[in-house]
Amino acid sequence: MSRTKRRLAAIMFTDIVGYTALTQKAERRALRLLAIHRRLIRSKLALHQGREIKTMGDAFLVEFYSALEALECAVDIQNTIHDNPRLRKERLEVRVGIHVGDVVEKDGDVFGDAVNIASRIEPLAHGGDICISEQVYDQVRNKISYPLAKLESQDLKNVAFPVDVYCVLLPWTKQIQPHAQSKPAVSLVRKYTPTPGKPAERGVWKSRYISKMVLKNKIVDIVLLNSPENASALAKFGGEVDFSRGETLHMVSALETVSVVVDAKNQSKLVSMVAKKDILRVMENLSEVIISFAEEALRVPGVAATITEALAASGVNIIEYITATLNAIVIVESKDAMKCYQSIEALTA
Repeated sequence: MSRTKRRLAAIMFTDIVGYTALTQKAERRALRLLAIHRRLIRSKLALHQGREIKTMGDAFLVEFYSALEALECAVDIQNTIHDNPRLRKERLEVRVGIHVGDVVEKDGDVFGDAVNIASRIEPLAHGGDICISEQVYDQVRNKISYPLAKLESQDLKNVAFPVDVYCVLLPWTKQIQPHAQSKPAVSLVRKYTPTPGKPAERGVWKSRYISKMVLKNKIVDIVLLNSPENASALAKFGGEVDFSRGETLHMVSALETVSVVVDAKNQSKLVSMVAKKDILRVMENLSEVIISFAEEALRVPGVAATITEALAASGVNIIEYITATLNAIVIVESKDAMKCYQSIEALTA
């Protein structure tokens, strides 16, 4: 009697773009590409702890124990293809889709919504690209150096609910259309690259002072009465915040109040842990821009003033400005998020 096991897993699908049409036009070349594809995928799985579940024609179904391992494997695959002149000459174009969720294993195969969703996400990628679900995005957004652009919510076949999908913007990614009908959101995680332009007018400001910027939406700012009871509640709440998934928690304590910045999805949890009379203000529909500085910035006077002055000149109202050694966190209204990000970025142009 076969046994079934249920577990959380990252599921990756890959296939070759245009393979079916190629088999009808040039079967020998299609079979050659298929063999190259299989050798490449299997060599990368061995490096990233991936488990091959099965192949289906030109497609691979692969399981990983980590969403990050799955994405790093996918990036490794696409980098290898792009950097290999022979593979480029063969015009091998692979697309990858990744989702993380609950799966059921039976007789060495895996089943469930996670498998179905991953299989539906994969065709949204262009050749040479990678698409991931929001669940994968939540686990990797602070751990990779490539930008992630959000597509509009997708109604996937045989999936009962809309799925938010992100495209990994690799150096050769030209666009994410036609799958996104509107412009993609700015990368919520991006490796900072100085924008070309005229030299900065401020002699003290140099592009090397900023190493990375992160824009994150769906933030709330809750101001509480500063009391021993609330301090205890916040300590308990902090223990439940999942920082490994990129969840947000910033606290700024004053004499009589404490400002708590959290993800909107955790707002109700925090509010339920403190007395209603102690909640002095709740500001919703906020975003945060997290700025990572190089160590050199610590020795440069006026860095914070330069940032706040630039935002004021752009008409951006700062809700909170929090500093922590080599990081600054700027909390603004969501409507000003893009303007805030671009104004800070422009300082290094």
